[in-house]
Amino acid sequence: MPRYRWVRAIKTGAALVSAALLVAACLQSGPAAEPAAAPAPPGPQEPALRTEQVFDQEAYKGKLTIRYFRLDGENLAGDSFLIISPEGRTMLVDAGLPEAGSQVVDYLNRLNIDKLDIALNTHPHIDHIGGYATVAKEKEIGAFYMVNLPYEKSSAYRNAIAAVDAKNVPKRTLQEGDTFALGDQLRFEVLSPPKDALPDAVKTFSAQEINDYSMVLKLTYGERSFLFTADIYKHREIELTGSEWKEKLKSDMMDAPHHGNESTSSSTAFMDAVSPSIVVMSQNIFQSPNLKERIEKKGTKVYSTGLHGNILLHSDGKTIDVLTEKDWQPPRASAADK
Repeated sequence: MPRYRWVRAIKTGAALVSAALLVAACLQSGPAAEPAAAPAPPGPQEPALRTEQVFDQEAYKGKLTIRYFRLDGENLAGDSFLIISPEGRTMLVDAGLPEAGSQVVDYLNRLNIDKLDIALNTHPHIDHIGGYATVAKEKEIGAFYMVNLPYEKSSAYRNAIAAVDAKNVPKRTLQEGDTFALGDQLRFEVLSPPKDALPDAVKTFSAQEINDYSMVLKLTYGERSFLFTADIYKHREIELTGSEWKEKLKSDMMDAPHHGNESTSSSTAFMDAVSPSIVVMSQNIFQSPNLKERIEKKGTKVYSTGLHGNILLHSDGKTIDVLTEKDWQPPRASAADK
């Protein structure tokens, strides 16, 4: 081998040996390997659902139950809630938009309800009466209660009433001063619309006119009371606080008028007169943070179908307990908000 090749081979071998020794030294005595980066904290997760508990029938037998249904939809889908008396008599209050009717039927099926003893419509707006077109076709109805306000210009009204009439369901109109019962222990009083005002009081069928003449109901069961306010505006709220019904307004629970719309309803005078310990907002899309905060400052518990899903209230006539389909936690403030 020529000398220059021999020298180069020696140098190459030495370099390889040195590299091997360096690697070995690093493995034995070099600094510890960097630990793997900690996994990123999990993002917000959907809260666990208690759907089965909310729709459990056996657990609440012998009690009053009121279930506020969350009606899914990209827009506000309206009101619908079901009252069941301690002995099992049923009353559905409103049925949401026409497209929500099938959801209401699904909820009733889940509760194994084939017959409604009473179906009640608080006023003829589409988001309260529309779903009855489907409910009346799918379920037997003992009686249909409503305000005396035919709204023939509304296809939702016409379709719902046609479905009720197709089954020859007896209809009854209600106004202030009327009373009725559901079963042996639930007593209802009608606080609005004003006596003998309808149908003549509604001239233009504007949203405010119809809403102000919607039905306000007070339910009494044992020592507990519940106020259902439909869509009345502040104008009607103030009239009620100054009328003979003012003392009747005081209730343990109420639903926020007009889906919790603070710009039209829930005046301070009205809320003070009712002074509830529980408020429910029937709104599949939550849009009342200011009202929620204002009510909670008085120590009132506030629930919204948009935040809590389906809502169950149950009572033995002495206490009222609330079970929601899901928990809701306020969103964490961002650094920009701090």
